[in-house]
Amino acid sequence: MGKYFRLGLLGAFVLQTALLAWLIVDRALLIKNGKEIRLAVVPVDPRDLLRGDYVILSFPISRLMSDEIDGDDWLNYEQTAYVSVTETPEGWKATAIGAAPPTSGIFLKGVVESSYEQQACKVKAPCNEIRVNYNLEQFFVPEGEGRDLESLRNGQHMSVDVAVADSGRAALKRLLVDGEVRYEESLY
Repeated sequence: MGKYFRLGLLGAFVLQTALLAWLIVDRALLIKNGKEIRLAVVPVDPRDLLRGDYVILSFPISRLMSDEIDGDDWLNYEQTAYVSVTETPEGWKATAIGAAPPTSGIFLKGVVESSYEQQACKVKAPCNEIRVNYNLEQFFVPEGEGRDLESLRNGQHMSVDVAVADSGRAALKRLLVDGEVRYEESLY
């Protein structure tokens, strides 16, 4: 093997290692330093044969009616959406949605899964129902414990703590049942 081949191989190894390290450190910094909000969830329990048990999480802020919040009425499928959230006595609520990040406040960056016109609107008809995915919809749990969470959802309150960066990117920190931590994500 020539000298340049070994240098190229070493360079490729260093680059891959640096990229992997950046992915791990970036998520750890988000979980550690992001603004923390708590969202109520409605869980459903599937199982993935390759990845193990996980809980699918559905949030009230994932299904938005354009007549109940400020911002853009029409957002397209797979378009980036920024959803402003505000803390109320009942928890964190969506207050606005737009295609551009807001200039202030806490907001989540997501992707529009669907947007379609509705006639059954609370404030004004017609309005749009916009469904947004924040990449927070799966929480992995130890094997065999996903079914327990499914049974807990009936009659108990489940929520998650989410770390939110200034850019709107978010990561799950912990899963809570009746306000008590059940599972916590490690930094690494």
